[in-house]
Amino acid sequence: MKIIAFFLAFLSLPAPAFAEAVLLQCGGPARVDAIAEPWSESTRLFANGVIRIAVVDTAEPACCSFHLIVLAPDPNDELGLRQCLTLSDGEEWTGFQHIDVQAVASSYRADLGLLLRVPVERYVDGIRSTSDEVAIRINQATGAVTLE
Repeated sequence: MKIIAFFLAFLSLPAPAFAEAVLLQCGGPARVDAIAEPWSESTRLFANGVIRIAVVDTAEPACCSFHLIVLAPDPNDELGLRQCLTLSDGEEWTGFQHIDVQAVASSYRADLGLLLRVPVERYVDGIRSTSDEVAIRINQATGAVTLE
């Protein structure tokens, strides 16, 4: 009976609150020199090479130092330069425990653009993490890069 009562009490605890994934302008600790090695396993190209994603390891915080850089066309840039955004797990440059860039799935709709489904591991505490997926929509026509 005590085991059942303990289990029921455990189930009644609130679920851990997770930060919402965010897209930030590149900068801060997510720099090109932080691309996780080996580069061949940490980067991917999409849309005939026009869109690139890369996992960066910022080393700190140790729990969650992985971020995803998204390089995509910016139709409003007069020089044709790409925009650079960083997927993080919070506004304060908190990243993920892991990002599996090789397992990113993509799909395309002409009216909406490219959708990337990024598998991530989110930090919970020193013992637990949770698997999740973050969806990023990239519309080359408008230049919009959004989370879904």
